[in-house]
Amino acid sequence: MINEIDSIEDLLITVTTPTTETKNDLTLAETETFWRSTKRLASAIASGILSMTLGVGAMIALITTKFSWLGILLMLIGVIVGISSFIIVGMAHARVKVPLDKRTITPEIQATARAHQQDNTSSFTITLVAGVALCIISLFPLILQAVWQVTDFNSLSVAAFVWIVGSGIFAIIYGSVIYTGYTRIAQTDIFYAIADTDERALNELKQRNPKAHLFLYQVYWPLIIIAYFISSFIFGLWSVSWLIFPIAGILFSTIRHYVLLVPKN
Repeated sequence: MINEIDSIEDLLITVTTPTTETKNDLTLAETETFWRSTKRLASAIASGILSMTLGVGAMIALITTKFSWLGILLMLIGVIVGISSFIIVGMAHARVKVPLDKRTITPEIQATARAHQQDNTSSFTITLVAGVALCIISLFPLILQAVWQVTDFNSLSVAAFVWIVGSGIFAIIYGSVIYTGYTRIAQTDIFYAIADTDERALNELKQRNPKAHLFLYQVYWPLIIIAYFISSFIFGLWSVSWLIFPIAGILFSTIRHYVLLVPKN
């Protein structure tokens, strides 16, 4: 789900990121604003996932009863609340990050980030351990149901599994996103609105050569899949047709690397 939120942010960043680089340094006020926005993002992602798991769990628990309609309604409400939270807060966070893109992070700001990171280490560890523990505990309702074989509790045991897993994911994501916000400032000299290197390359490729981007990300892989099916089903080359995918992956990276090296017109 985090990746999905990043994709929403990256969509906004792609549209609004200026083409000229800003060389001035990040200020402490801007950095603190970014960290506050990151905390809101952590709450939104974690709460959104918890909302969806609670809704799905309620549907599972009620689906075999006369209140199945209520379970479906609760599931829809949970999903709507979760997705709305992702979109609204995710795009708000993207608007905070865009003006900071490619800004220099001074040693003083890095030192402040490391201090915050150190202060947050205990909280991060607690949420991570609690989240993992809850994910492990979530298996117990399923195990107990498999042992006791209580028919009336089949759906409830699955629902309990979903609810407890959702709570564990909530804890892991909340602590991890906040901790990562400090790490992004503490361990790099340049702030990038798009943290992931591959996503930055994708964004740069879209700006440099839209036609190449269209071919690589919307045409290339469908053609590879078609070639695989033709070689497998029509020519019967099942023993070697799988080699198409590793070769295509290497070729894909080579083409993208070459296109990124071509000066932008």
